[in-house]
Amino acid sequence: MAKNKVWLTILFAVFVYLFMGIYADYKQLISVIKDFPWIFLLELLLLTTAGYFVRFIKWLYFLRKAGIYLKLGENLFVFFSGLSMIITPGKIGEIWKGWLIKDINREKLSKSVPVVIVDRITDVFGLVMLAILGIIYFEQGIYLLLMFIFLIIGFVAAIKSKMISARIISLLEKKIGKYAEDFKIMHETLVKLMEPSGIIRMSFISAIAWFLECLGLYIVINGFGHYINVTQSAFIFSFASLAGAVSMVPGGLGVAEATMSGLLQFFGISSTISVAISMVVRFGTLWYGAILGICIYFVFRRKYNALSINKELK
Repeated sequence: MAKNKVWLTILFAVFVYLFMGIYADYKQLISVIKDFPWIFLLELLLLTTAGYFVRFIKWLYFLRKAGIYLKLGENLFVFFSGLSMIITPGKIGEIWKGWLIKDINREKLSKSVPVVIVDRITDVFGLVMLAILGIIYFEQGIYLLLMFIFLIIGFVAAIKSKMISARIISLLEKKIGKYAEDFKIMHETLVKLMEPSGIIRMSFISAIAWFLECLGLYIVINGFGHYINVTQSAFIFSFASLAGAVSMVPGGLGVAEATMSGLLQFFGISSTISVAISMVVRFGTLWYGAILGICIYFVFRRKYNALSINKELK
């Protein structure tokens, strides 16, 4: 089933890019991409990779806050393997990292899954921070940003509220009693992770990581012989990423590209160049991460599976 979903996602991606090619005029699009200096793609990949290591700092913080300790190599394996799931709707597939942690040190999912959830929340806050910087250019976007802000604040408030949490846990105990203890542990971990000062600090860390990818967009635009300032580039990338996330389409496919391309045209870049830019940037910030995650998982999984077996024997 999982393999079928992967192939469906790939087929959907092919359809999306075929449609974008038709929209942009294939002959012109191929000509434009052929003339693109590929050194700019390398710079985009380096910035994206640097952003992953910035996010890794945040990942370590939340793990330690939750009381989960892994060796550095194990942590790098889990974190980077999780990148293979960024093509899932809203990157929710990254919850798989909880299962990887469980395989390595037998840690309960009720402690590791909240880490992934809060990590994603701070990612959204980071994108919102960057999008706000450029909202003066596209005032209609304020509604999407406000929706994200209210949804996340509502979620945090519900977790923090003892009354609401008690009612939810009580309801879960009646419906699925055997998992009630796991939900209590999950709730306790979420409360611990959602300490306001930590959320704010880690959201700024997320903003720094996302900003590196925004710089990647800025560089690619320059590579195609056009200019948009850094603030505008940050707004375009972050707003397109948020649009892709809220769509709940795998990897935001089609939605993020269309939003990015549309905003680039809004700032005066032709449709063909805009589509070319969005395709190059999405390769460097979406597909590159997924490919990197898959490669790391398949190269190192035997090593960490062996470690897991040894720990069980001990």
